[in-house]
Amino acid sequence: MAILEVEKLTKTFGGLTANKEISLRAEANKITAVIGPNGAGKTTFFNMITGVYKPTSGSIKLRGELIGGLKPHTVAKKGISRTFQNIRLFGPITVLENVLVGMHTHLKAGIFGTIFHLPGVDREERIAEREAYRLLEYVGLEEHYNDEAASLSYGSQRRLEIARALATKPSVLLLDEPAAGMNPKETA
Repeated sequence: MAILEVEKLTKTFGGLTANKEISLRAEANKITAVIGPNGAGKTTFFNMITGVYKPTSGSIKLRGELIGGLKPHTVAKKGISRTFQNIRLFGPITVLENVLVGMHTHLKAGIFGTIFHLPGVDREERIAEREAYRLLEYVGLEEHYNDEAASLSYGSQRRLEIARALATKPSVLLLDEPAAGMNPKETA
């Protein structure tokens, strides 16, 4: 069964057609690749799936539900996360805090509970921190949890971006050029 179905997706910018009638079926628990040369429109395609761009035409379905044209935060909440071709981290905050940012769609604490430090909020924060640390272990960055994200090497920043994307608990994870700019050791 397809978790993600894209049919005849097209995106034009004025007179320029960036993507024309792209179709894709991604099965649950499988790796599906989108390949093509630089400038082929792969990032534009990911931007449409994740709500950054609204498609000119075509459809995008996640678990059978139409999601084309939804805002990025809504798409993320429904279960699609992504990394970017050009790394987009919060440089001045810690590695752990960057991962915690990815969890915001699943945390239930509201402003009232946060301001008054209600017990449920504190418990939820401790659970989130443990999960964020587990994700840092998964990508091999646990020893850097308290370092500023901007201080990491390029390859480590890529891994941090993947950990933050995983923190959203996605059912679909889109990796846009995950090894771009990395040396062979970092890629491995």
